[in-house]
Amino acid sequence: MLLSFTLTLALSLSSPAAAAGPAPILHQDAGALLDQGLSAGRDQSVAEVLEAAVRLATGTGADSAAAFRGALEQRLKQADALPPKAQLFLCCASVQSGEFDRGTVARRLVKLLSGGDEELGRGVAVLLQDTTFRELKDKEQDELVKALQAAAANGDLAPALRLETAVALHVQGGADGQRAARREMMDFLASSDPGMRAQAALTLARVGDMETPRAELEKLARLPNATGALACAYMKQEDLRRLYDARLRKLQKDKAEEAAGGSVAAKEDLKRIERMIQLIGDRSLEGDKHDREQLIDAALDGMLSSLDEHSSYLTPKAYQRFEQDLLSAEYGGIGAYVGEDPDDHLFTITRPIYSGPAYKAGLHSDDKIVRIDDWPTLGPDGTKPTDEIIKRLKGKPGTTVKIYVWRRGMDAALIDRPTEDMAITITRAQIEIPPVSGQLLPGGIALVQLDHFSNVASSLLQKKLGEFKQQGMRGVILDLRNDSGGLLEEAVRVANLFLPKGQLIVTTEGRVEEPERKETQRPSFVPMDMPIAVLVNRFSASASEIVSGALQDLKRGPIVGQRSFGKGSVQQLLAINGEPDDKFDDENGNGRHDTWEKLTKDWNGNGEFDYGPRARMTIARYLLPSRRSIHRELGEDGKVLEEGGVEPDVKVAPRRWDAWKLEEMYKLQKEQSRKIPDYVEKLYAQDKKRMNELAVCDLDDSNAYPGFEDFYNSLGTVLAPQDVRFLVRREARRKAQDDRGAAFPDGDFQEDPQLQEAIRVVLKELGTAPDSIPEFARTFEPLDKDKQNDTPSKILASNLSDTARTDLRTAMTLIKNGKPLTEKQLQELERALSNVLDK
Repeated sequence: MLLSFTLTLALSLSSPAAAAGPAPILHQDAGALLDQGLSAGRDQSVAEVLEAAVRLATGTGADSAAAFRGALEQRLKQADALPPKAQLFLCCASVQSGEFDRGTVARRLVKLLSGGDEELGRGVAVLLQDTTFRELKDKEQDELVKALQAAAANGDLAPALRLETAVALHVQGGADGQRAARREMMDFLASSDPGMRAQAALTLARVGDMETPRAELEKLARLPNATGALACAYMKQEDLRRLYDARLRKLQKDKAEEAAGGSVAAKEDLKRIERMIQLIGDRSLEGDKHDREQLIDAALDGMLSSLDEHSSYLTPKAYQRFEQDLLSAEYGGIGAYVGEDPDDHLFTITRPIYSGPAYKAGLHSDDKIVRIDDWPTLGPDGTKPTDEIIKRLKGKPGTTVKIYVWRRGMDAALIDRPTEDMAITITRAQIEIPPVSGQLLPGGIALVQLDHFSNVASSLLQKKLGEFKQQGMRGVILDLRNDSGGLLEEAVRVANLFLPKGQLIVTTEGRVEEPERKETQRPSFVPMDMPIAVLVNRFSASASEIVSGALQDLKRGPIVGQRSFGKGSVQQLLAINGEPDDKFDDENGNGRHDTWEKLTKDWNGNGEFDYGPRARMTIARYLLPSRRSIHRELGEDGKVLEEGGVEPDVKVAPRRWDAWKLEEMYKLQKEQSRKIPDYVEKLYAQDKKRMNELAVCDLDDSNAYPGFEDFYNSLGTVLAPQDVRFLVRREARRKAQDDRGAAFPDGDFQEDPQLQEAIRVVLKELGTAPDSIPEFARTFEPLDKDKQNDTPSKILASNLSDTARTDLRTAMTLIKNGKPLTEKQLQELERALSNVLDK
């Protein structure tokens, strides 16, 4: 502690080193020497006061240490009456003594820090860099960090004091404090003042960041003065570290190569695995349910998953799904999202891909595929396996497939015996699974949703933004909620759509490879003066966090929503020696196997293309432009040590439905599953144009739907009319997608409080009030809704059981509807209120 402290002291305050070591303090001299130091400090500089305190404390012998600490404690109790320098002297001596009341000293130093004296403040900041303050109690630690953060960000303070305080914040503040400290240092590094840049570069180097200020340090190293010598020393220290890291890697490599010859220990390890497989087969209750291959796969996965939560073993089938569904996002087929309908158990198109051949051939959502060529999709036990059906729909682009489509309203007998007038011949095409959806909202706000960072993400996002530009786009909301990530290069390209050329987006740092910087390569596609906002939630991870974090660090636009997941690590899919992929004739040159391409080497002779397994292994960490890590850190017991993630600038929780409402909605859709779709279908048949308008925005007006009141009453539900309107409009939006030939984003400005706040943020930058746009004025939730909800019924419900609370909410909903109740609803109201009173 002493060495690092005195070095920091010398660097920070330029105090000359002592010519001689401290003289031992005699037992009887402790109090007198303290008083002498307090008296002398009135005429000394802060550096001299601190140097005197260090000498005094470190010169205390073991025999006099207890007496010295007692004298210190006695004088600290009377410190309020002493001048600031004398108080600093006592605090410094206490810290150097090693055993002191950390809370008392920390509070004293925080008080001195706020006194406004720059020289004194820098001395205080140096003392607060001592790591012993990390032992403060949680509340005391929080108070100290808040004080340091406020001082570091205080623009009224001198730059040197702010930077020194930022170092203390970096030491004491944990991950959040380090991020805040780096932000302040980075702001100074970006200054037009060479002196401020120099101070910031040296400060960043002090906290261990040599990469960010490297260019500035190289300039400083050429100066023929003490600053140049210091910068040169930092750079030499970093070069030595890299040299030793390289030597260590070489030693590890040599050791691995030496062991590769097959040691006795390795053979014994294999025997242990064999013995365990045998034991499982002989004794385990589940031993007959798992074959040898499954157990080996599980062992390999366990080995990798023990390293960290994101490393895993991918079997050939698992890697095939991962490669096709998440990375390539391409296949040859008809272009549709499909699955088994839970109502009728028929193989159903849940939604066509609107750029694909199925939609162009006339297929729509809810169409049932009952036959493919001469092969029925229904078997004696119901719908055949979904994977088997999908395999028959896929094929080489340019080939045709004949499907038979049954639609609601047709004779049910045609499901088993389809006729030729139900047949549709589709020419397969190369399908890109679209990761982007969008909508130009009222006021010219473009909402673009990115589902995953596949290899077409940035190009399709740019295309969608280009369309909105032509339609008068004035601002952008990038929705990254529920986007779990994808390709790193695509994350950089997506960020580049909003940032100019040459901006650092992310740095990857690993144990083996050298750090790699990823920068933007092109001018910004979205004009830099156009406001943007980014939506994230707790399921936004990895590439989503790189984009949102970089845009936040570079102050391009605010982040709205919830703290993101916190996955700041890099995984690489590594092939395993001796287990190669099958070989094939790559007809279309896309570098991946398509189902129609001929096998040239089938290792296991099963007639199908098989991938080899992969090890998904964490090899590096992501660092954002500010050098902060977004990675969530877990302890050995699985508890979260550092939350990580991207903290939003504007925190907004998602919409929360009462549990009883969700149950009632589920009950309604289960017991009367066709009522809402049939009602919407009827309205579409009457006026398709009007229904498409309501799908975009119905102004929260249930009366906009013809016959809604009679329809609502026919349901016999305790849901409010507005809740049923929500379900009706949701069905209308699902159907409207087929008419507009484009999917709606998941975010719906009428129902989504997070999206509403993002819209407010962008409109504020444009100087437009949300209330000036009718669609927003009629549908946005009030900003103080939580306060409005603090009603007597809510307070009462907080003291009830869950069952009684549900009954109370049911009763309140029935009363709030404000309409004559049916006999069934009256009975439900009576039952609910009786239950509440009983409980």
